[in-house]
Amino acid sequence: MKKTNIIIFIVMLLIITVLVCYIIWGMPKTGEESGNLNGGTPVTNEELVQLNAVDVVNDVNTNAGGNGQNEVDSNQVDTNQTNTVGGNNAGNGNGNNSGNGNNGVSTNARAYIGDWYISEEAYRNAEEIDHILDLREDGLISDSEFESQMASDINAEVPELDIERCTDGQIFFDFTLTSPAPLQREGKLDNMVVTLDRGVGTFTYTDNWGTRGNGTITLKDNQIELKLETTSAAQGALWGVEGIYTFSYKRID
Repeated sequence: MKKTNIIIFIVMLLIITVLVCYIIWGMPKTGEESGNLNGGTPVTNEELVQLNAVDVVNDVNTNAGGNGQNEVDSNQVDTNQTNTVGGNNAGNGNGNNSGNGNNGVSTNARAYIGDWYISEEAYRNAEEIDHILDLREDGLISDSEFESQMASDINAEVPELDIERCTDGQIFFDFTLTSPAPLQREGKLDNMVVTLDRGVGTFTYTDNWGTRGNGTITLKDNQIELKLETTSAAQGALWGVEGIYTFSYKRID
């Protein structure tokens, strides 16, 4: 063989060797080879794919978790406010606010159902007046004794509010204003149904004497305020319901 051919052969062999080495070392490592190079447990291609999928899911959950937490915090309600009457503003996710944020109205609207008086003393006085009237009717006290007892401070007009049903959006009630004994005339609003907005309801009324007016009922912290204003007085009416009444005592049966 000529010397030139030998040189060409050697050069070609070297070129082939370089190409083979380049192909071998330049190829991407399999999961197993990658695991071995990193000093860990060998990982197959299938396991590598699964691991990558888990990483993607974790990233998604991490990003979503931040938003979810923000939503929970923004809508957080102090559970201690649920069965109490209190709070100032509506739905800011603040523990100092009531559940429904209706000007201090609890979401437990049923707490307002019952017979309300302006005070416990007023309720006791009304009970005492009824007792005295019963004694007179039965002839158990003299006229002078009756007149003396009726002249006392307990013989005053008696406002009574009967809440038959109450929800966050409506209130059903009757109202009675009784004049002092012995006449005890009654001014009444019967079967009133009023829509509530943030614990306040406005309405028009016609009482049992035929007098018309405008009214406002406001649910407060353990109180109910009722405002009644006459707009058209009935001719010949001997009693009425006009006034501002704050009820703070609910009768306990």
